[in-house]
Amino acid sequence: MAQHMAPKKRRSSALPVVLAIVLLVAAGAGLWFLVGQRTLGVGANMPLQRESQNDGASFSKAETGGAGNSESAAASKQSASDGGVAQVSEFARMLRDGEIGSIRLIGDSITAGFGTNGYDQAVSTIDTGVIYDNGSERWYETPASVGCWANAFRDYARGKGVDSFVNAGINGAFMSRLADTPDAWLGPGADVVFVALGTNDAGYYGTEEFRITAQEALSAVEKKSKLVVVLAPVCDLRPAQQLVEPAAELGDVLESICEERGYLFVDPREAVTPEMFNADGLHPNSQGSMAIWQCIQQTLGLK
Repeated sequence: MAQHMAPKKRRSSALPVVLAIVLLVAAGAGLWFLVGQRTLGVGANMPLQRESQNDGASFSKAETGGAGNSESAAASKQSASDGGVAQVSEFARMLRDGEIGSIRLIGDSITAGFGTNGYDQAVSTIDTGVIYDNGSERWYETPASVGCWANAFRDYARGKGVDSFVNAGINGAFMSRLADTPDAWLGPGADVVFVALGTNDAGYYGTEEFRITAQEALSAVEKKSKLVVVLAPVCDLRPAQQLVEPAAELGDVLESICEERGYLFVDPREAVTPEMFNADGLHPNSQGSMAIWQCIQQTLGLK
């Protein structure tokens, strides 16, 4: 049986020309896309503002119009480690609108100003004010002459009309002190409370235990304030073998709590560099302390 074979197709001599034209057109389109991308700024590293959520306003916030609600927190939350500045943080807005009459700082020796200019010569007495009193133990405020970030903040706040500013920094303080005896440390409370704890905790507690304690402590602060601002502990120079968790890890814990609850978060972990510490590698000198204040200003958009 004869086998029928399909006729062979002739190869067109125009095919290579057509292919060359297609390749040229494709290459031109790719070049135009790349140029257009660069011109329009596609993929540029633009700062993004992180949104945060609040798990419910406290009683004091409801009375004052919800100063710490999720909407305001989302509008103001911007970490200094992101390299950005909140355009108008809730703190800055309240300060501008005259809604802040009192500020209280809750912290450890770094807040108290240990290791900064004038601290060794300063004498804290009843004249400087009681910052902690549980009935058996009493602490007094660091004098305003000491060159620490808290006193720089005090001068700024008073210039903005804040009547009461208390630096309740206690040497050697842990987050657990605030959780266990909040009334003794917070006193009557304040319109805005800044909490700067965690440096001492890093030597004794892991992240999960610290998280539980911090949540309890900050809940107590929320009940006695309109707005809560939390500072991450600085990254000091202590050897790793002296720590249970690096201070940076505890800073991450605090940041996550702030995101969950709508507190403002300030991150000075990269602001204080190695040369800004005293010889103990733990306490910032006056330069380092001022770097913390500058970080607060930048993050909260203070002018």
